[in-house]
Amino acid sequence: MKFQLRKAEIYDMAAIFQLYASEYGDTYPNPIFMRTSLLEEAIKSEDRLIFVAQEIESKKIRGCLLFMYDQENFLAKAGAAVVHSRARGEGLTKKLILYGIDYIQENTFGLEVLYITTRTVHKAAQILTEKIGFKQLGIFPNVHKTQDYETHGLAALMFGEALAKRHIQYEQHPTVLPLFNIVRENIDLPQMKEAKIWNQKNYTGKVGILEVIEAKEFIKLRSKMLFEKKEIDLAFFPFHTPNLLITGPRQNIEVFAYVNEVDKHCVITGCKIDREVSFTDLFLAVNSILRDRGIRYIEIILRANRLNIIDKILKAKFLPCGYVPAFQLEGGKRYDYVVFSRSFEILDFNNLELTGSSAQYLKNYITSWEKTFLGNHFKNNHE
Repeated sequence: MKFQLRKAEIYDMAAIFQLYASEYGDTYPNPIFMRTSLLEEAIKSEDRLIFVAQEIESKKIRGCLLFMYDQENFLAKAGAAVVHSRARGEGLTKKLILYGIDYIQENTFGLEVLYITTRTVHKAAQILTEKIGFKQLGIFPNVHKTQDYETHGLAALMFGEALAKRHIQYEQHPTVLPLFNIVRENIDLPQMKEAKIWNQKNYTGKVGILEVIEAKEFIKLRSKMLFEKKEIDLAFFPFHTPNLLITGPRQNIEVFAYVNEVDKHCVITGCKIDREVSFTDLFLAVNSILRDRGIRYIEIILRANRLNIIDKILKAKFLPCGYVPAFQLEGGKRYDYVVFSRSFEILDFNNLELTGSSAQYLKNYITSWEKTFLGNHFKNNHE
């Protein structure tokens, strides 16, 4: 079979919908490929790039892949890959990834970091990305839901001087260091020390009443305004636009989030917080609010050098599950980020087929889970 690889056009929309429906029915978790308005917006967008593999003989779309691009950070994410069952074995996913990389390098401001998530219910996607050169960086238990809850792996490909620009003048949080050390072995990064002390700021102010707002356009505008005024923190979560706001009546607290209504996946995209309020108590309250609204998975990313905030988010029962070196570019330096997640599902890993370091990441996650949710009682009963 021979294929033409190209950027998707508006006239491809029906064929793209048909492709995803043929492989996933109506369970695919990325809303771009489930709603006409979102797919049209993505095809027209400058920072959403959809590439397709079209069979030359039949003219049918047999493969599709989404790239999201952030020119400020020379950063991209690849994902949402699908290949028609009749075209399996043709290497279309690999071809689309390499085509997308070349397209971005030639038609944008450049690329220094490309990251990707892969399904772990079979080895194929993991082996494919490893062969391309992606390095494994973590694992996300129960991150999405199609027919069943799925655990995904995290991997990245570094270009040019990305790693040479890393900010490394700090020590790792003790809970993050084991995760970093697994990454270090994969990417050959220099060793980092474990932090023994850091500037701990412990505020004890009450969180108070919190309310939920779901006015999408208001939330989008409000988040942008606070970002421009530099009144919002933890606001680097590329490729997600908030659609839910948790706020206090006086707006002294504002927590912005993106919620995927298809599979109830949630990411925290930024916070405005009264500095006297307990950060841990706030996020414990946010956890409860989101869980009561049917959210089953929450994710937040933090700069690895922000030890005080990391300590607080750990106490709010988020677990470190991924580590991305050189993720954000600022002032000529690239900053490492830690991915933290909180799952409300019963963890079931019986269907996993792991390759490379994925088993190490899973073991590290389970160790963190046991310490956080079972504590010393479990440890004492098993010694």
